[in-house]
Amino acid sequence: MRRRWRFISALSLLMWLASSSPAQIGANWTQATTHAAWCDRWAHTSVEFGGRIWVLGGWGLGDRNDVWSTADGVTWTSATLAAPWPARSDHATVVFNDRIWLLGGSGYPGTMRDVWHSSDGVHWTSATLSAAWPARWSHTSVVFESKIWVIGGVGDGDPSAKNDVWYSSDGVHWTSATLSAPWSPRGYHTSVVHDGKIWVIGGFGGNDVWFSADGAHWTSATLSPSWAPRWGHASVVYDGKIWVIGGRNSGATLNDVWYSSDGRTWARATGAAPWSGRFGHSSVVQNTKIWVLGGNQGDPGYCNDVWYTFAGTAARSWWRY
Repeated sequence: MRRRWRFISALSLLMWLASSSPAQIGANWTQATTHAAWCDRWAHTSVEFGGRIWVLGGWGLGDRNDVWSTADGVTWTSATLAAPWPARSDHATVVFNDRIWLLGGSGYPGTMRDVWHSSDGVHWTSATLSAAWPARWSHTSVVFESKIWVIGGVGDGDPSAKNDVWYSSDGVHWTSATLSAPWSPRGYHTSVVHDGKIWVIGGFGGNDVWFSADGAHWTSATLSPSWAPRWGHASVVYDGKIWVIGGRNSGATLNDVWYSSDGRTWARATGAAPWSGRFGHSSVVQNTKIWVLGGNQGDPGYCNDVWYTFAGTAARSWWRY
């Protein structure tokens, strides 16, 4: 009887490990809520800060300057319905030096180059209203080597798409790493930090993947990734991999999910997640989960649903042990 029990216990453990394997990440999704407390929107941003998910601004019934947070994706709290920074969409946000930072974007009276920060999402301080980088929207920002980076985007003028890279250690003083990276000018791309490098992924103007260890010198990981060309997608780093989530391609909204450990070889987690195809959504890693929040479905339009995917971290730790 004891041997049989040991066999059943071992089999149960193996089944649990299989059901919690990394391959399930991105394939199995759970809906946290069909309608969050914040209004339908797209071109907003999200970060993880203080153990909570934060949603900032975006376009929904006009440009927004509201800030919301949640610990579980279900119950949302309004930090402010009218932050002092002008309402905007297609901006960028990062967490740096124990604050949330918001950079640039598009809104009234136009394209912006301001930088704001907050330690609680309620009270905001302007670092600068006129950063050294030209005004822009649909750019990306990351934190790398104890600096905030601003990468590409679309600004005013002709040509308006950019492939410049800027960095700052305080949000006030900015230095150009390069005014013309080897990747094509673009907006609605994504950027992440992975394997000690900054990565630029896809976007409107380039279906490729590039990386850099200093922001000035860039190397192509691939000029033709496995996933279809797209813009307005989301990307995160989770489980030692870069993830590409949804986006828009040739008029179609996408709900596929891809991942890669090296930026060159990509595998598809799912070709059709249960959430509707969308672009301009946000994704963030919080509480061992990848989250998808809101976005533009094309038709029928904007949404404010919240979804997550994850695999049991404890099970994976046991497997490695």
